Amino acid sequence: MTGLIRQVVVILVLAAAGVGGFKLWEDREAAAVEPTRRARPAPGVVVARAEAGQVERVVSAVGAARPVASVELAALSDGRVVERGFEGGERVEEGAVLLRLDERAARADLVEAEADHERASAALARAQTLLTQGSISESALDSARAEMARAEAARARARIALDERVVLAPFSGVTGFPAVDVGAVVRANTVIGTLDDLSALDVDFSVPERFFGDVAVGARVRATSASAPGEALEGSLTALSRRLDPTTRAFTARARIPNPGGRVPAGAFLRVTLVLADRDGVTVPEEAVALEGGAAVVYVVEDDRARRRAVTLGARSPGRVEVVEGVAEGEAVVVRGVQIVSDGAPVRVLEEEGAPPAPGA
Repeated sequence: MTGLIRQVVVILVLAAAGVGGFKLWEDREAAAVEPTRRARPAPGVVVARAEAGQVERVVSAVGAARPVASVELAALSDGRVVERGFEGGERVEEGAVLLRLDERAARADLVEAEADHERASAALARAQTLLTQGSISESALDSARAEMARAEAARARARIALDERVVLAPFSGVTGFPAVDVGAVVRANTVIGTLDDLSALDVDFSVPERFFGDVAVGARVRATSASAPGEALEGSLTALSRRLDPTTRAFTARARIPNPGGRVPAGAFLRVTLVLADRDGVTVPEEAVALEGGAAVVYVVEDDRARRRAVTLGARSPGRVEVVEGVAEGEAVVVRGVQIVSDGAPVRVLEEEGAPPAPGA
């Protein structure tokens, strides 16, 4: 019996020692982990400052560019082509010879008409002299005057017929590809090419009915095209339709966009931004805004900690969005690292976008 009691005591002592040892090991492990937890660095983020400036209220649309002036070139009379002054795609100045027809018959007709005019002029002069001498009647002088008028009209028609043997550029512009070759015989009004004035472009686009009262001639317009990547063309509204499309419930607006150097071709697809109004406001980069629970929020860095702010958004522009409420000008908002921060947690600012580089950097 005594031996049994001794065995039980030994087992209890050993169990107590084991429990104590495990507890000591657990305490040591916890002590070793705790400094590691405390030493873990705060997440790094990139911030940008909320900026004050002009905020635009805009409407976006699309349209096709048309030259500010465009014509189909045609000869006004029949004839054989003896000269062509364009190959297509080149710029020509107003008055340049684009096509010339055989002029020999027209020049001969003009010479004949001028001779008839000189003869009629001399006859009229003689008749006036004879009338003063009383040698002819007033009716004879009237006949001489009528003959002179017919001669002048015939000479004018001959000059016009000669002029019509040449096609001149009606304005400065860029030619299209020719439709006839030297030696070809063309008929009157046959189209021989095109001419476009690309110094400016007209573009028609649709604007929803709800903006009708906000749009006025002269409003600023910006346009971009895939044919001129990275280049924004500035223009203005020149006309407004006063009729709504019954299907789309939209009206048509027309803008004129200067096109220096003819960079954008006729027919190019344009993305148009019509500026309805502008006002003072505060904007932040679009990437600073996150959606949490259906609400827009940003994280503002204050005293090295992220502070969650619910915000009310306003107008948008490429890369930026207006914050109507929730952020003040000059506050630093997180733009990269938004997904790894939480309200009140410490953060490290790795970079501030738009800030000047540090000396020596």
